[in-house]
Amino acid sequence: MKSTLKIPITPIANLHEELKHATPLSIAIGHHNDVLVLLAEEQPPLINGMFPATVTEKSYNYQVIHLKDGQKTVLHLSEEKWNYHYVQPIDDGHILLVCARSYYHDAQNIEENARVYDKNGHLIRSFCLGDGIEHVYVTKDQEIWTGYFDEGVFGNYGWEEPVGRSGLVGWDASGRKMDSLEEDREYSIFECLALNGVADGGIWFFFSIEAKIGVRKEGQTLYYSPEGMGFRSFAVNGETVVAYRDRWGRSLFELQREGDEYKTVREIELIKPDGTNVEPQLVNNRENVLLFLDGDELYLYEA
Repeated sequence: MKSTLKIPITPIANLHEELKHATPLSIAIGHHNDVLVLLAEEQPPLINGMFPATVTEKSYNYQVIHLKDGQKTVLHLSEEKWNYHYVQPIDDGHILLVCARSYYHDAQNIEENARVYDKNGHLIRSFCLGDGIEHVYVTKDQEIWTGYFDEGVFGNYGWEEPVGRSGLVGWDASGRKMDSLEEDREYSIFECLALNGVADGGIWFFFSIEAKIGVRKEGQTLYYSPEGMGFRSFAVNGETVVAYRDRWGRSLFELQREGDEYKTVREIELIKPDGTNVEPQLVNNRENVLLFLDGDELYLYEA
């Protein structure tokens, strides 16, 4: 039985007023100790109750909340017909919004599901990052990395040769493909469940089936075997990984590297001021930090 470390934690912000009339879709940690929160006043319905739309007939209103140095600013995006799922910082001041899905109609009509906005809500550029996106991560060097779920790997929404067929793709800030795992034959990634980047340490990812942590750097990939079940988000600090698992109950675990394995050291419980555990609805990570949205409160945990 592993030990449990209980850590008191206080919220960094409260979104009570903002969430009265909006639904949180995505949270992200910025490059400068800041936080981004993507909200929608109303979520587009699923097609046949199952599949998310890309472009919608009805217009929807979104907000991006930016929290930095105790200040809160709000970017309003009104009358939008794109169905956004993810937010990331880009261009040192702009916002990248991404729809998880993209239709390939034909070679001349491929939906550009990534869109960059300035702080006034003006569209700067758009490009396609492929269909079936599970995670988006923008590094400090402005590289965009996308991890895909099974439909993005095997093809759907018209994609016979999916962009995400390798499970992980790297792009420059304008959406030009730079790297992927297509030449890496060691493992087949059917679903990229978690994605992170470490300064000077490459892009880190966790994928299903084989349940491996991959570290991609300078065109090469190293693989590690983590002990225990899979995870959806993780922070990296040297030889330590703190992983958040939610498929079999929400829990936080610390793992230490031993050779090519990561061994579970202990469970971590984050205790809120009211004495209850943090039970997040949304989780995100950047380098050695995890971000949680629990109800209307945001919490940061540094590994």
